[in-house]
Amino acid sequence: MPVYKLLPQAQPYGYPVGILLLDLVETHVPGDTAHTATYDYPVLFKVVSEATVDRVTHGDRAVEAALVAAARELERAGVKAISTNCGFMIHYQEAVRAAVNIPVFLSSLLQLPMIARTIRPEQTIGIMTAFKGRLTPEVLALAGLPEGRDVEINSIETTSEFRNMAVEDLDTDAFEAQMVAAAEQMFASGKDIGAILLECAVFPPYAAALQERFGVPVFDFISLIDYAHYVTNRRRYF
Repeated sequence: MPVYKLLPQAQPYGYPVGILLLDLVETHVPGDTAHTATYDYPVLFKVVSEATVDRVTHGDRAVEAALVAAARELERAGVKAISTNCGFMIHYQEAVRAAVNIPVFLSSLLQLPMIARTIRPEQTIGIMTAFKGRLTPEVLALAGLPEGRDVEINSIETTSEFRNMAVEDLDTDAFEAQMVAAAEQMFASGKDIGAILLECAVFPPYAAALQERFGVPVFDFISLIDYAHYVTNRRRYF
């Protein structure tokens, strides 16, 4: 008979995955990292009040302690893996993984090394990001992008659909159209793009549309989090 540990405090326990959230008010839709309907398994969310978009996307080290404390709280709640809802959390991957005893998957960008090894060496990785100017070579290096690997980066950050997410209702059709248009610009570069990676956590709802349009593998936060869940919550087959 299994023996379960005595819980340290009164709380729900046993969520397979915990997700640290930015301190940001915006609309979340199914498929988005912060929407519960996205997942086929329970997820425990925790907002980190110090983790604003501006601070995280610029790698402000002052956010680190709050993220570590929040990750430890999720660990105490029994989650088996931790992720977030911002690809720029890669700035804090090392600090958080060193602070807990469960696997940490803070950024969708962590998939870059795998993508680089799964498509042809001469192919380009297309990256759709929230903030093109902030996704620097240094940030990509933090994620483990192999040196010399070609990437083509684009964003929809100047569109009203993206800029107004925190103040207006979300028109998913219009947002999808902007995503497809931005990806078309990447493919129009003439490069042989072998896969697309969506850095931003609000982009996954449109991954299917991108794949249908361009016919390449599309990686995002949900592919990462589903993977994290799969490897930490294996089921018996017999």
